[in-house]
This record gives sequence, C-alpha cells and structure tokens, in this order.
Amino acid sequence: MDHLKKTILLVRHGTTAFNETDHLQGLIDNPLNPKGHAEAARLAERLKGAAIEAIFSSPLQRAVQTATIINGFHDLPITLVPEFSEINLGEWEGLPYGRVRAQFPEIHRRWISDPDFPIPGGESFSAVCARTRPGLERILQNGYAHILITGHASVNRAILGNLLQIEPDVARHFKTGNTGLSRLLLMENIDRQWAVVDFWNSTSHLENAS
Repeated sequence: MDHLKKTILLVRHGTTAFNETDHLQGLIDNPLNPKGHAEAARLAERLKGAAIEAIFSSPLQRAVQTATIINGFHDLPITLVPEFSEINLGEWEGLPYGRVRAQFPEIHRRWISDPDFPIPGGESFSAVCARTRPGLERILQNGYAHILITGHASVNRAILGNLLQIEPDVARHFKTGNTGLSRLLLMENIDRQWAVVDFWNSTSHLENAS
C-alpha cells in the first residue's frame, strides 16, 4: 500500500525592485519591496492553517523575509540552507535582461538551450541542480512530515528536478512566479519512494491584488 511520507510546500520569494524592472538578480542580496511584502502577507494568510512543522530558507534576504512573514502564523525556527541560494549569474548580475539578450545573443541562446552552459563567471542550471541536492537530502533525512521551503526561481526548479528525478533540461521549464506556491508529496511503499506534484506555482492568493 502507498503511504504519504512527507509534504513539501515550496515557495518562491516575493517581488523585489529588480523583479519589477526585469534586472537579473542572482546572488545580489536584494530585499523585498513593498509589493513583495504585500504578496508574502497574502501567502501567509493563505497558509496560516497549513500543517507546517519546519521552515527552511535560502540565506538571501528576499527569501528569509518571505519565510519570516509566513512564519508569523507558525512561530517556528527558520533554518537557512546555503545550498538554496539563487543561481550565480556571474557577469550578468545587475544587468537588465533585455540588454543581455541584445548585447550577448549567442551566449544567451546557449544559456537558455543548454543546462550545462554557465553564464560567464557564473553557474549553469545543471550546477544549481547538483549543489541543491545535498541540502535537500539533509532536509529529507529529518523527522518532519510537513516542511516549507522558501527559495528562488532557479533553485525551486532544481529542487523539483531532484525530487522527481528528471533531467535539468526538463526541470528548468517550469514557471515560478513571485510567491508562487507549490506542493509536493513524498510517497513510499514497501518497494520504493517517489515524489508527486500536487500543484505547482499557485498564485490564487494574489488574485484581485492591487
């Protein structure tokens, strides 16, 4: 018989100033802007009755702030996971995305088509998948059945890929909006363990937001 072993709520951080102006953010440690705080508050209200036993977060402040706002209804320790920092965008960090596409068309084409290709001075998506794996495995080895993780667009895709055991070139094509909420179920039976996507990138808490 199949059994539910763990539930993982996976959250992308709220909006930052760079998100609104379409600047590449990466490891730049930007805080939430007022819109991001409001988004996180709406998500916190949505999750106030959710079963959450442990909260883990990227150490970047936009993720920590999002986790902290959600945690207002739960009062749990927030454990920082260094492996869940966002993708290192190298020489592109801080640049407008439109400028990158126009100024470096060939590098951009290779980056979006090849998960093993790193941005100059930065990381490939495959590298993000590899470095998130130890942090995820450490979390899954604890005794908590209901977990919340706050991360980033690339990191959350990498976590999804690791859980579903799918290749990076597939995992990178899942949309992740600001404060998008996903729920993944870890199942097991006598023979094996596997992950199921219950829902992905739900933003119903942002409907009718001004």
